[in-house]
Amino acid sequence: MIVLFKGQRLIDRFVLLEPLAQGGRFEIWRALDESRDTQVALKVATGEDTVRWESLQREYSISQRLDHPGVLRFDEPARDETVMVLPMLLAAGDLRPLRGKAYTQIVPLLIELCDVLDHLHSRGIIHRDLKPSNVLLDFAGHIRLADFEIAAIDGMAPPGAMGSPFSASPQQRRNSEPSTLDDIYGLGALGYELLSAYPPYFPSKPGAIEQQVPALKPVHPLPPVLHALLQRCLSTDPLLRPSTARELREDLAMLIRSPEGIRAIRVEAVPLEQILEASSSRRGWLPWVAGIASVALLAATFWFLPRLAPGTAEIAVSRSSATVNSGLSPIISDEEKQQQVLFNERYTEFSRALEELESQAAGVWGGESFGAAKSMGELALAASSTRDLSLALDRLGLAMQRLTRVANERPAMLAKLLDTANTAIDDGRLEIARQSSERALLIDPENTAAIRTLARIVALGPLLPALVEAETAQLAYDNLRALTLYEQVLRADPENIKARDGAARARRALSSDRYAAAIGESLAALRSGRPEVARDALSRARALRGDGAEIGALQAELAAVGERTDLEGERNRIRDLEQAENWGDALKAYEGLLAKDRSLEFARAGRNRVVPRAELSRRLDGLISTPSRLSAPEVRREAERLLAEAARVKGDTPVLRSQVEQLNTALQIYEKPIRTVFQSDGQTRIVVQRIGIFGTFTRKELQLKPGRYVVVGTREGFRDVRREINVTPSGPQVVIDVRCTEVIS
Repeated sequence: MIVLFKGQRLIDRFVLLEPLAQGGRFEIWRALDESRDTQVALKVATGEDTVRWESLQREYSISQRLDHPGVLRFDEPARDETVMVLPMLLAAGDLRPLRGKAYTQIVPLLIELCDVLDHLHSRGIIHRDLKPSNVLLDFAGHIRLADFEIAAIDGMAPPGAMGSPFSASPQQRRNSEPSTLDDIYGLGALGYELLSAYPPYFPSKPGAIEQQVPALKPVHPLPPVLHALLQRCLSTDPLLRPSTARELREDLAMLIRSPEGIRAIRVEAVPLEQILEASSSRRGWLPWVAGIASVALLAATFWFLPRLAPGTAEIAVSRSSATVNSGLSPIISDEEKQQQVLFNERYTEFSRALEELESQAAGVWGGESFGAAKSMGELALAASSTRDLSLALDRLGLAMQRLTRVANERPAMLAKLLDTANTAIDDGRLEIARQSSERALLIDPENTAAIRTLARIVALGPLLPALVEAETAQLAYDNLRALTLYEQVLRADPENIKARDGAARARRALSSDRYAAAIGESLAALRSGRPEVARDALSRARALRGDGAEIGALQAELAAVGERTDLEGERNRIRDLEQAENWGDALKAYEGLLAKDRSLEFARAGRNRVVPRAELSRRLDGLISTPSRLSAPEVRREAERLLAEAARVKGDTPVLRSQVEQLNTALQIYEKPIRTVFQSDGQTRIVVQRIGIFGTFTRKELQLKPGRYVVVGTREGFRDVRREINVTPSGPQVVIDVRCTEVIS
């Protein structure tokens, strides 16, 4: 079993970038799909496990039955002798970070999930493993349902597959027949976990199958109706659960549309300007402002700025809010309000940019400018906390300028690190190359050049001694040894400049020696009457130096010899064909020679000689291969003419004698009558065309030669019957039933 690592290339297409998850049977990696130049999530299993390969194929097959934007998109699985992979759409994350959030954030996601489940159930699919890690969010913040490994298709689930014990229904845990109500239970368990921060029964696992789920204890207050709805979903009796995903969706949507839900949503959406305006007429408003602004900003952070550190914007807002009520004055001027709003907006932008650069290791490569930007940002926040908003904005502007300067230096720093890494590889300083590549990946984790450089380092490490040995061999004029070693290095690292240049020098040196040797060998072979050896040596010389002066003369001399040799060889070959009575091929060969040179007298005479024999052989083979035709009188006459023609041929002709014997045997077979039985009703008048009229009977035996016959039955008041029969010499006896049964109205 191979070990997966960052930078590894799989199936000549995918480059592993970073691990995302690891389970018992599969690993999930973020990977670059080089065939489409895009990033994907890659489900990977090593080895050649048939069960796991069938699981990947099954998961892909399920996805092809579904057509909903809330279902994670899968590409066709692929495999080689070492790994098997299932490419998937790369998502922003899953629902696990939302554990313990307010219901106003959770319920809209559950509604989306109900829509997805309704689609699955309409297509005969039951998911059976609804847990936060299997429900992903795309980069727009919408649901993407993943992991169909244990899903049921048309009521059939993989044997022994149960899913998470915390989200599996009691019926699922007792291996009952899969039901869509299992997914209703699973969605209830998912909502339970997101609202309480823990799955049902946690930290222990479910006890008895019929044990009721412990009461939900949410982190934040819930509307009683939502609490009751989730308990319904988690009922041990499936008949007490909502009957369909669509019904559950409507219940959740009504909850959001209720006055309680509307009030909660409106609280999150209160603009900051309105909150600040409340200061002139409301005492004790500060906790409310800070709390609501934090919720709004955190919601924005989750949905639109996934890489922003949680609480950054909240700090700015809450501190500025505290400033307003610091005891200086309960009244805030319009100008101060506008400055506060402007500061909050710009500080959020600054925080986002700062966090982005920190994630790219700007603390390592950004130097004094980055440190100064962070310090100035802190000074700006301090000025805001004392209500010196003009100073705060000035300092924030300086901080943003320095941060922008650092960001603008990022491409140059990235290019410098990559150049350093490649130069160090060429010089054999692999540790410096590794450090530079890793720093480049800190700046740009998805940089394919840095990833490839790390892969080069891994591949080249064991081959550094070979590179040194190759240089030593070249100095000792052992160019063949040097070339072998250089090529060994290049197979592992095709971009290695030292190995590429060294190999080129070795090839040039070897080429000069080999050319002279090949020309000498070709000339010697030509003089000793060995044109094939001469031709082979000349070909090697041409490959080494195609413009050599010696090549043209040798080539002309070989061509003249070759023509004579080729013509004589072809003449001998055709003579062999005639002796073997292979007249068709002999005729084609003569015609081929005449197409090239009409003056070849032997070819013209040979063609005239073999034409009648080729035609006779062809016609005899035609009758032998289809003996059933001999039942026709005209064909029998043709066969007799061909036999007479064959008898006039003189000489030793074993093939012709065999053809004659086969045809005579076939004629005898098709001349011998075959016992044929007819049945009727005693009222139908029977006629066998070309044979005779046999009147009415119930059973009659006739002796018929092999061939095709038409049998006609007539009866007054009834529709005529017409049957075609085929009497074969080797077939089983057939009873032929002919009777008129259809009354004419």
